[in-house]
Formats: sequence, C-alpha cells, structure tokens
Amino acid sequence: MSHEDKPCPDCDGTLKAVRLIDKAFNTHENVEYTVPEAKRSFWSGQFPIEGKVAAFMCDSCGRMLFYGQSKE
Repeated sequence: MSHEDKPCPDCDGTLKAVRLIDKAFNTHENVEYTVPEAKRSFWSGQFPIEGKVAAFMCDSCGRMLFYGQSKE
C-alpha cells in the first residue's frame, strides 16, 4: 500500500504526493536525509545520504506528511 492510498490521519481526506522546492537555490531536487551522528566527508564536504523524503498533502485539510524512504 502506498502512502497515497492511506487516508489523512486528521480528517480522513485524500493524500496526494507533493514535491518540496528549495526557493533559496530554486531547485526541484528530492529532499534527502542522514542520521543525526553523520559526519561530513573530508573530501567532498557532503553528508552521507541514508535515503529520500517523500512528501504528501491532504486535499481536504492541507496537512503535510513526510515519510523516509531508505536507499535499500
């Protein structure tokens, strides 16, 4: 079952997938996450990515829900 098939926990409305946009960099990249204790790479300066964030918004009440999708 995908998250879009689940009802909103607040109002039982329909959840629709949405994409978050970073206005500071005007990018449509997928939002990613890492673990709290992650350290930046010495060479690249980047954090190791554990997975992506899926975002959903309720058509009825506007609640947004975020779910982690691991790389595995």
